[in-house]
Amino acid sequence: MRMAKLSVFVSVVFVLAMVLVSCSKPPEAEKEAAKKAMNAAFSAGADQYASADLEAANKLWDTAESQMKEEKYKEAKESYIGAKAAFEKAAAAVEAGKKAAADQANAEKEAAKKAMDAAMSAGADKFASADLEAARRVWDSAESQMKEEKYREAKESYIGAKAAFEKAAAGVEAGKKAVPNHAKAALKTLEADWKKLQVTAKKMEKKLKDKKQTWTADAKAIKEGLGKSKKMIDSAPAEAKAKMDAVKTLIDKWETTFKEMAKSPSKAKTTKKKKS
Repeated sequence: MRMAKLSVFVSVVFVLAMVLVSCSKPPEAEKEAAKKAMNAAFSAGADQYASADLEAANKLWDTAESQMKEEKYKEAKESYIGAKAAFEKAAAAVEAGKKAAADQANAEKEAAKKAMDAAMSAGADKFASADLEAARRVWDSAESQMKEEKYREAKESYIGAKAAFEKAAAGVEAGKKAVPNHAKAALKTLEADWKKLQVTAKKMEKKLKDKKQTWTADAKAIKEGLGKSKKMIDSAPAEAKAKMDAVKTLIDKWETTFKEMAKSPSKAKTTKKKKS
C-alpha cells in the first residue's frame, strides 16, 4: 500500500514538473504563427482597409512581446494566440473595407465630374485655361489611383480635383474681363508692326515688282483684319483674337520676305556688274 501511494506521488510530481517545464519554454511556435498572420494581413492591405482591426491585433502582439521579455511565457502564449486570431480577422475584413473605400472614392469622383462639367460650361477652357489644366492633372492622378485600386488616395485626389475645377469656374469671369485688355494690347502691337511693314514695303518698291499682286492682296487683308478686330474687340474678344492671329501670320510672312529681298542684289546692279 505504501508503495502504491509512493508511485502516485511520484507520478503527480512528474506531471507537475512537466507542466512547469512546458511553461518555462518561450512560445516560439505561437509567435511564429502570429507573425505569419500579421504579414498576411499587411499583404492583404489591412493597414489601409481594416485599420481598426489591425490596430487591435497590433496591441495584442505588443502585449505578447512585452510578456516574452518579462519571461511570462504562459501569458505570452495566450497573447500570441489571440494576436493570430486578431490578424486573421483584420485580413478577412479587407474586402469589405476596400469596397467601402471604393464606394467613397466613386462618390467623390461623381462630385468632381460635375464640377468639371460646370467649369467647361462656364468657359474655363477659354478664360481660365491654366486653372483648368491644373484641375485636369489632379483628375488624371485620381483616375490612375482608381485603376491601381488605391481608393483612399483616389478619394483625396477627387476631392482636390473638385476644388480645382471650382476654382477654374470661378476664374472665368476675371478671365473674360482680362481678354479684351490683352486683345487691345495685342492689336496696338499689330498696328505698330503694320506701319513699319508699310514703310519697308515703300523702300522695297523696286524689288517688289514680281510680288506686287500678292502684296496688294495681303495688304488689303491686313487692313480689313485690323479694322474688323478693332470693332469686335469688346463684344467678341475671342473672335477678334482669331482675326488678329491671321493678321500676324501675314505680317510675319512679309517681314521675312522683305528681309530675304534685302539680302539679294537688285537686277540693275547685277547687270551693271556684268557689263563692266
